[in-house]
Amino acid sequence: MQQILQSYQNHLIFKIQEAGKLADIDPTLFIAKLTSLSCWSFSSTNWSSYTLICGCLPKLFADLLVNLSVPRNSAMKVIAAIHNNFVQKFRRRIWNLRYYDKGRWENVLIS
Repeated sequence: MQQILQSYQNHLIFKIQEAGKLADIDPTLFIAKLTSLSCWSFSSTNWSSYTLICGCLPKLFADLLVNLSVPRNSAMKVIAAIHNNFVQKFRRRIWNLRYYDKGRWENVLIS
């Protein structure tokens, strides 16, 4: 799970770097704000990572891109695309596998 969250974060960092380059603004401070969010660490006591998985994205994601002169509408589209990619990875690597194992387990119980 941590690898999937890291991939998500890396995609956002890349987009912030691109936006900073286009706006001729140093994106270091924006990247520091992004990486300091608690949603990047996955644990049983950190609910912000669970809300991220459920689709409750921090407002800061869009604000960082908007502060780099990206129109809010475009920023939301970029973030939605990155989040959808994250959800698909999550489903392929975690959810589908567990669902398959659950189905096999239920078939054994019925037999």
